[in-house]
Amino acid sequence: MSLPLGHYTRYVPLTPQERYATYHDIFEVHIRKLAGWLKINDNDILCCKDVIFDIIERVAKRRVYFCVFHEGLIMSEQNEISHYCFWILKLAPLVNKKNPDQHINAFLAIFLFLNVLKRVGMARGLQVSFNTGFLRHLTYAFVYRDLSKEAIMAIADALLTGAGGGNTAP
Repeated sequence: MSLPLGHYTRYVPLTPQERYATYHDIFEVHIRKLAGWLKINDNDILCCKDVIFDIIERVAKRRVYFCVFHEGLIMSEQNEISHYCFWILKLAPLVNKKNPDQHINAFLAIFLFLNVLKRVGMARGLQVSFNTGFLRHLTYAFVYRDLSKEAIMAIADALLTGAGGGNTAP
């Protein structure tokens, strides 16, 4: 039996402080790290904060949706970062002003995705590593394929399951 509409958890928009805190924790720090990884000056990265705030709000809404429609289930960290990656790829909040054709949004999504998967894996006692072939394929997929949120979530779950040895079919 389903609950009447008024009994579901409702989304409450984030306060400016919550948005800025999330922006700082997820984006500002990682954009600087990404610049170092790509060997570019972080001042060369143009960042549309309004788009990033929109992404943060969309993921927060999805967290509530996830809880309501999956009967109180809390969204996992790998599912949350998969949603961030999806929206970063779709809305493209970054531009490298010295190289506008660089796929910097895909690189940011990959950077965030792999960092979270490594952290989740370590918390589960798993050895999570990525070889260059995998990184090449993931980069291609993030740049040229139209991946859904669910597809990115499936990639994350598969990587974590594979890192744990997974279960084999009988």
